[in-house]
This record gives sequence, structure tokens and C-alpha cells, in this order.
Amino acid sequence: MTSPDRLSQALRFLNKLGAVWVAVLLLYLVSGLISPGMFLVSQALNILQIAAFLGIVAIGQTLAMLVGGIDLSVAGVVTMSNIVVTSLMVGRSETMVPAVLISLVLAAAVGFINGSLITLARVTPLVATLGTNSILFGAALVYTGGAPHGSISPEFALFGQGHIAGLPVSTVCWLAIGLAIAWVTRQTTFGRRLYAVGANPAAARLMGVPVNRILIATYILSSVMACLGGLLLTSYIGSPSLGIGDQFLLTSVAAVVVGGTALSGGLGSILGTIGGAIFITELNSFTNIVRVSTGSRFVLQGAVIALSVLMYHLVGQRRTSS
Repeated sequence: MTSPDRLSQALRFLNKLGAVWVAVLLLYLVSGLISPGMFLVSQALNILQIAAFLGIVAIGQTLAMLVGGIDLSVAGVVTMSNIVVTSLMVGRSETMVPAVLISLVLAAAVGFINGSLITLARVTPLVATLGTNSILFGAALVYTGGAPHGSISPEFALFGQGHIAGLPVSTVCWLAIGLAIAWVTRQTTFGRRLYAVGANPAAARLMGVPVNRILIATYILSSVMACLGGLLLTSYIGSPSLGIGDQFLLTSVAAVVVGGTALSGGLGSILGTIGGAIFITELNSFTNIVRVSTGSRFVLQGAVIALSVLMYHLVGQRRTSS
């Protein structure tokens, strides 16, 4: 068997199995060999707990990228949910539900604005969502005066810090949301239309798909997912922070791309993104183990994104030629 044939078979195998899950396993083994503590069950559960925050945000980012867009306002939405819920909850149990509902409504409004800018004003997704992100950060500064205050209620802390049947509650919430959205994208009319819009919006419109409504609904879902991720993270740390959402601006895109979602839209899966979120969290943990600087960590994340795009491009070329 020639080398090109072996390469073709290897690429097909990775594509069928899901290359991201192979990467997750290999990185975990390498990390464990360098630091045996990684093989402890408690450490594995800790990775899953931390991955949940990124994972939920990345689910929304996946939806935006499946329709051929991108949502760079997720960082601002995470910060907004953190500031709003802590300032309204102020440690009291009776304010927990109203604070969460208000955060979700505000997030949905942000998503509606993003979708409207993209569909009605014809602003490119990159510019529209980046502008919204800047507005949200400025609004957070104005609202808090640069000094956020407030705290979560003891009951709310359960979602980010609690455990159920040995598993972190945040992980259970993440997987439940992920499986639900995966079912929606694969088994419902909305999901099929979402892929159709991402693959070819002009053709989808000719087939009678309400493209604008699908796009607006997608960006609303993306913002709501970012809000849920922010709420879980707030439940975990227990206090407000103006910079809490910044970490998701790059990592949410990285998790989605590593998980196999095409930047051009119309190709990808929520299950792949779940693996991508675990991989990025493992990668951050690994860089802490080997004491990589923050700057080098960003370089490494960028390299991972570039290599992932290249790998899936090669897989796509092999699939097309076969």
C-alpha cells in the first residue's frame, strides 16, 4: 500500500471517529505522563467542571458558525450576565429566579440586535458582534462605575460548585444542554434549515427557508447560551468581575473549530464542540503544568486553531476526491 493510500485511510478513520476525541485522549495521556496527578479521578472531574463553562458558550458559538457567521459578543454577554445577576441577587434567595430571568431576557435582546444588524442592516457578523461586545463592556463599566458589587445566593452556588452522583452539577447541566441542542440541530426542521442556511443561503431562500428568521433565532440562541455559561461561571466563583468574559472571546472559537465546525458554515456538530471544549480546557491545564506564559498560551491556542482548520480542510479534500 502506498503512502498516499495510508494517509487517505488514516484521514478517513479520524474523520469517522472524530479527530477531536483522539486529540483529547492523547493530550490527556501526555499530561498524565508529565504530571501523574492528572490521572486522578478528582482531577478529571475538575477538568470537566471547568470545561462546562466554556462548553456552554461554545455551543452557542457553534450555532452561529453553522450559519456561516461568528459571534464575538459572547465575551460581553458572559460579563453582562455576571454583573447583572450578582447585582440583582445580592446574596438573597428570593431574588435568585428574577435575577436569572432578567439576565436571560437581556441576553436574548442582545442576540436579537445582533441578528437584526446582520440580516436587516446587512452588517457582517464579525463587525456586528464585535461592536455589540464593545458596547456591552462599556455598559458594564458605566453600570458598575468600574467597581462591581453584589454576590450570589447560597442556593445559586449549587449549580457551579455542587455535585450530583459524584459529577459536578455544572458538567451535568452542560451535557444536558449539549445533547438537547444536538438533537435540535439533527432531528428538527429548524436544525435542517440551520445547516441549509450555512451551506448556501441563496439556495436555502429559493427553497422557501426563512433565512432572516433562522439567522435571528440562531444569534438569540447563541447569546442565551453565552448567558447560561456566564451564569454557571458566576455560580462557581460567587462574585462579580468586569473581565470575566474576556477569556471566551478566543477560546469559544477555538473549541468550535477544533471540534470540526467549518468556518464557512454548514458543516459541524455540537458533539464535536463538546470534545473541543474539553480539549481546550485540557490544553490550558497542560500549559499550567509545564508553566507556559500567558502570551505563549495565546500563541499555542492560535496554532491549534490554524492546524485544526488545515486538518479538516485536508479531510474535506480527501472526501471530495474519493
